[in-house]
Amino acid sequence: MNNPQTIAAKDGNEQNQTTEQPCQKDDWQDHIAKLLAYSKQLKDDYQTQGEITHQLAKAEWRLSLRSLALITIFLGCFASGLVLLWAGILGAVGFAMFDLFGSVWLGIAAATLLQIACLAWLWKNTVYLSNKIGFSKTFKSLKQLFSL
Repeated sequence: MNNPQTIAAKDGNEQNQTTEQPCQKDDWQDHIAKLLAYSKQLKDDYQTQGEITHQLAKAEWRLSLRSLALITIFLGCFASGLVLLWAGILGAVGFAMFDLFGSVWLGIAAATLLQIACLAWLWKNTVYLSNKIGFSKTFKSLKQLFSL
């Protein structure tokens, strides 16, 4: 009943099954090894991004402190400039305009325009520096760090 052809066919099937099983075991081992390598790389990348975020926060903190110090100085200049500019230059310009043209209103207008120009310059610089305060890049980096 068992002719040599059927026995040979059975032996071929058994050999295929035995060679597939070590192949499948090797595939699983390879997949597990790759998963371990990927998870290690992910951990390293996550740790590196955390360190970079920490360095970024420190740099933004230093820049924010510098900007706050400069804003304080500009606000001091702004306040003292109001007094000194009004008492000194604007008073002299107003008096000179009155003396030259004999018009009180022309002296007041010239002094007011100079005062507004100076205040606009100081305010522009104060707004520019106040925009430098903050941790926008740190928050963005933290958001990336915690989003998977």
